Amino acid sequence: MRIGDLAARTGLTTKTIRFYEDSGLLPAPPRTPGGYRDYADHTSTRLAFIRGAQRAGLTLADIRPVLALRD
Repeated sequence: MRIGDLAARTGLTTKTIRFYEDSGLLPAPPRTPGGYRDYADHTSTRLAFIRGAQRAGLTLADIRPVLALRD
């Protein structure tokens, strides 16, 4: 799915999703032949985890190793 669809599904902005990708919290998705990001459906679950962990008081630096263990 394209980044706009993912943003609509998760309630995040496209800028936030790109930030998470640039920060290493989201793996870089494959690109379509037209150069658009093509996110897998399970990416919305990962974003929900990140947002939930932030609401619980974890920083992005705290979340990164947890995601590494999950992967």
